[in-house]
Amino acid sequence: MPLKIVRRKDTGSLTIIGTIKLPDGSRQRIRARAQSDELTIAREEAAALEVKILRDAWHGKRLGDRSFGQAVIAYIESAERSLSTKRRLNRLLRAVGDVPLSVINQQTVIRARQLTLSPTASSATVRRGIVTPLRAVMNHAHRLGWCGRAHFETPREPEGRTRYLLPDEARRLLAAASPHIRVLVMLLLCTGARMSEALELRWRDVDLVGARAIFWRTKTGKRRNAFLPPAAIAALSSLLHRDGAVIRRGDGLPYVDRERQGGGQIKTAWKATLRRAGLDPELTPHDLRHTWASWHYALHRDLLALKIEGSWSSVALVERYAHLMPAGHDAEIKAFWHAGVTVVAVSNGTH
Repeated sequence: MPLKIVRRKDTGSLTIIGTIKLPDGSRQRIRARAQSDELTIAREEAAALEVKILRDAWHGKRLGDRSFGQAVIAYIESAERSLSTKRRLNRLLRAVGDVPLSVINQQTVIRARQLTLSPTASSATVRRGIVTPLRAVMNHAHRLGWCGRAHFETPREPEGRTRYLLPDEARRLLAAASPHIRVLVMLLLCTGARMSEALELRWRDVDLVGARAIFWRTKTGKRRNAFLPPAAIAALSSLLHRDGAVIRRGDGLPYVDRERQGGGQIKTAWKATLRRAGLDPELTPHDLRHTWASWHYALHRDLLALKIEGSWSSVALVERYAHLMPAGHDAEIKAFWHAGVTVVAVSNGTH
């Protein structure tokens, strides 16, 4: 029987009710709030709903009928996702809304940017906070057969300055660093690790004798085997604990995964270190990865090796390091990685 419209006496709102007989003989009961309180429009909505239910029963759901919220949940559950990724997706879901996948397009990117970012946000911030996660969710939904492939325009980012340190500047940075972040800074300079990789490093994945460390949760999703030069081994050997997280806070507790700008979990200590060292206040811990990469190429002149050892997804991403370092610093780089600076033993609180 056709769906009916009833009006609630208390609120005056309209409700669609009834039972639809499906092609397989089963029945589906319907009780849904009409989008409009206008009787004529509500009747059209009920008729359209009945047609949709019968069509889906015969042919299956149309491409794009599932919601963005369902796609986000499916993406999160498909693999282990970091806390920062989940937070970014949660903000994106609030901005986009639980809309059908079929209505998500380039305008969605524009609207999400207006709702979640400042008007002066850089194109890199737009790409990292909106375009990349949105594309990842939509492409995963596409692989599940829920929607078409995502096509979003990535904002163009003008080529900016890549910051890095010369060996003498790196020594000044280490000399000015507080004891609880000195080992972390040395690890970043010696391995090119990202902050998240360094903070998630566990002692079971460190081989001081074999001069190797394994970073598991990398940006590309593939494990990365990092060579530990003598300076890194000396720094890690200075730590008095040998269990759990390698890098810890001053009170001995592991760092918590947080999304913060300008130095992440060591923001305050980092800024103070730059000030004491007399270095560029715009320098970030991630620039130590740029430093390692530029030093690596200066010594080895091998972009493919740099791509593999640094866990970049393509050679194109490491080409910017090819001519970054001025000539004449090879001996200083070798001396730094093989000697570094004296690192005082760090107790990390009670550990």
